[in-house]
Amino acid sequence: MCKYMMIKSSKYILLFLFAALPFTARAAGERGVSVSSSVDRSKITIGDLITYTIQVTHPDSVQVEMPGPAANLGGFEIRDYSLDEPRKNGAIIEHQASYKITAFFTGQFTIPPVTVYYKNAADSAFSQISTDAIDITVESMKASEAGDIRDIKPPRDIPSDYRRLLLILGGALFIVLLAVTGIILYRRWKAGKGILPSRPEVKRPPHEVALEELERLRQEELWRKGEVVAYYIRLSETIRRYIEGRYFVPAMEMTSEEVLERLEPEVVEEEDLGLFRDFFTAADLVKFAKFLPGIEAHHAAWDTARNIVERTRIVLPEPEPESDPEEQKELREPVSAEETEEAGS
Repeated sequence: MCKYMMIKSSKYILLFLFAALPFTARAAGERGVSVSSSVDRSKITIGDLITYTIQVTHPDSVQVEMPGPAANLGGFEIRDYSLDEPRKNGAIIEHQASYKITAFFTGQFTIPPVTVYYKNAADSAFSQISTDAIDITVESMKASEAGDIRDIKPPRDIPSDYRRLLLILGGALFIVLLAVTGIILYRRWKAGKGILPSRPEVKRPPHEVALEELERLRQEELWRKGEVVAYYIRLSETIRRYIEGRYFVPAMEMTSEEVLERLEPEVVEEEDLGLFRDFFTAADLVKFAKFLPGIEAHHAAWDTARNIVERTRIVLPEPEPESDPEEQKELREPVSAEETEEAGS
């Protein structure tokens, strides 16, 4: 009886050691190709990660295709995959692929055979060799010896510490103010404004800006450099910006016909409207119809643009001239009675 108990105990000890040690299965194929598969543990609990390794050895003259990250490993979920660089040992090449796998159900699971394809340089088709199946036991998590059901703890008393409450409220208010300030500064920076408020720039009258641009364009003489289209584009943009500043019409975003419709006789006089129409017609012929006028037409277009600005500009009333200080002094001095009698006589 004692001998039987010792034999039975030895059997369970061997089974335990077998489950704890890595399990390896090897298969051999033709042309010196062999494949082996192994796991670092054959018994796990739910959610544990185990490493499943496939090793292939073959002669240098054999081409091998290792299994990829989407291999069929049965009921196991692949969490990671790695393929080592081939190792050369004389005329033998060694490949190794590793999988990190896990299972979320208890029971007896089997990693099915995985196929490896190989061929010689002279072969037209691949041959195949498969690993052996490996059994894995998945057990449930063991309950804690202290038990997982405990009595509910009594509620804790909250101390009446108003200073701590005030500190928390003050900190929250500071964070809110800091966030609002950051948003305001960011919007000013995004809009191209300075961080600190600055005095707004005094806007110049639109006719002054237009006349300066026209004079600059005349001096550049782009048409002499062969840039006729660029000359008429800048000439047209100058007048369009003038229209935006003078009549508040978004001329830069409109066609010439749309601009003329907005500048109908109710806005400008009929004669001035004719100048606008002649100018845009000449400019559009060059910009869009590829028409190349002569030198006289370049000067005429510039003269028309300047005439438009001069005729439609806003004329501000001139300030009254100041009187002579001596005359003002005489007006302020009192008149004597004698001077009054002399003036009457």
